Amino acid sequence: MKNLNILSKIILLFCFLGSCFLSANAQKLSESAKVSVITIDPGKELNDVFGHSLLWIYDPANGIDRAYNWGVYDFSTPNFYWKFIQGTLPYKMEYRPIGDYIAYYQYMKRGMSEQVLDMALAQKQRILDELDKTYNDPAKRIYQYKFFTDNCATRVREAIVVACTDSVHFANLQTMSDTTFRQWMNKSLYAGDMRWPAVAMNIALGSEADERTTQFEANYIPANLHRSLGAAKRMTHRVLRYLVDTEAPLFPLVKEEVKPMPFFLQPAFFFLMVLLFTCWKTYDHWKRRQKGYKLDKILFSIAGFIGWILVFLWFGTNHGVTENNKNILWALPFHLPLIFRLREKNGEDWYVYYFVVTGVASALALVFVAPYMIELVLIVLTLLVRSMYHVGFEREHRLTMNKFRKVIKGRKMQVINYDNEE
Repeated sequence: MKNLNILSKIILLFCFLGSCFLSANAQKLSESAKVSVITIDPGKELNDVFGHSLLWIYDPANGIDRAYNWGVYDFSTPNFYWKFIQGTLPYKMEYRPIGDYIAYYQYMKRGMSEQVLDMALAQKQRILDELDKTYNDPAKRIYQYKFFTDNCATRVREAIVVACTDSVHFANLQTMSDTTFRQWMNKSLYAGDMRWPAVAMNIALGSEADERTTQFEANYIPANLHRSLGAAKRMTHRVLRYLVDTEAPLFPLVKEEVKPMPFFLQPAFFFLMVLLFTCWKTYDHWKRRQKGYKLDKILFSIAGFIGWILVFLWFGTNHGVTENNKNILWALPFHLPLIFRLREKNGEDWYVYYFVVTGVASALALVFVAPYMIELVLIVLTLLVRSMYHVGFEREHRLTMNKFRKVIKGRKMQVINYDNEE
């Protein structure tokens, strides 16, 4: 027991000496140091369409040139793609000289703008100290990326707030209020002409994406953070001053205009054609007194397959934004394989109930997905048209068959002998 006490004292002594050593060797910023937020323009790829944010600390007097980046992941991570799908892929913070990023983004033709923050030296030092602590601690350097709440932009925002404590005041910008997470996402996707990815992402996102954002929460988009910082103010000596001292691009760049996708290749045109074709085929089936289950097996099996994907995203992943998905009302998982049990001949009584449930669910889905995008409205209308057709057709067919059975029930069959006729 005595030896254990001695050992614990030795450990405490080493911890104390280690902390003294680290504090003694902590880098101190000079008066010429500056802290800047670097906003990078959106790129042409889906993972670049939202832009990017860096936090740059530059002190030439002490040889410090660190551009902190929270959007880094390692392709050599075991089960990389599976973790990416599950939403458990670890992201990490790293820093490099700003020149490395400038060279890369110049090559990618993506503009970079710098906002130099008007901060006291003590606040700049606090940012550097906190970032050093995070970087030197692997448990903090690696984090769980969350699209809406914890990404490269929100990490920059939090670092500034921690350094300035409660002295930062974000101005209320009317153009950045009363908007949902989904709407901000769609604005970025549409600006980059990412129409097809927008459809997929809107189907995959759950109800959390439809929560109204405050201006502070809207800063998960780098461009929004840039605008918020430009209007933000800092209290110093009881005087409000703008948080951003100067703002300028890091290099000249002629922006290329995004060429919009031709309308006939856009998802809205495609789903409109599917809806019109479905309406025409449904009318043709009605004229011919046909059920047309072949068309239904194509449409509803696709919807069912999407439904099982939504179930997986809801319960099998950790993205944090795919739960409580209302799109499952039209993408009912039981469509697959239930739709393949329908037969053109010898129909069963449960068919009509199946399409009643499908029609009611699709009608409810139409109410919820209408604010998302027109493409989803067209998809739901297509399923609703087929459901309503079968509700009427199956019911009419069943009533006709029941009436026929009642007519022939108990009736004796008469045999006519034509040989005895004269």
